[in-house]
Amino acid sequence: MKKTMMSMAVAALAMAILAGCASVQTATKFNSQKIDEAKSPELAHINVNNWGFYFLSTPLIAGSTDKVGEFEFFGNDTVKVEPVVDVLTKESKKLNATKTLDIVSSANSMMLPFPFPFLFYIKDVQVSGNAVK
Repeated sequence: MKKTMMSMAVAALAMAILAGCASVQTATKFNSQKIDEAKSPELAHINVNNWGFYFLSTPLIAGSTDKVGEFEFFGNDTVKVEPVVDVLTKESKKLNATKTLDIVSSANSMMLPFPFPFLFYIKDVQVSGNAVK
């Protein structure tokens, strides 16, 4: 019994340490292909992902959308479409784009069956779009 509880505690601690991250990835090679109908030059395809570890609906650890790559502990619920779209459009603006086209989003939630079912969740939001001039 003691060994099982210790294993669960270690697993929960590892998950808490590893959970919650926001990231931005950019692709700029299009092999001379257009990504929009207009004659505007393509700058990049941008993908932003943010996820966090939750107790019921309260964020325990989530990726920061203000400082991408950092964590927020017991902070704002940043694992939502709106703050992630904000990161996407800021990144597009950094590339001197005048438009961000074809924005697509996905939001997911997965219950963790341990240490207690229906209490802990991992939530994930992913948004992508094309930066053009």
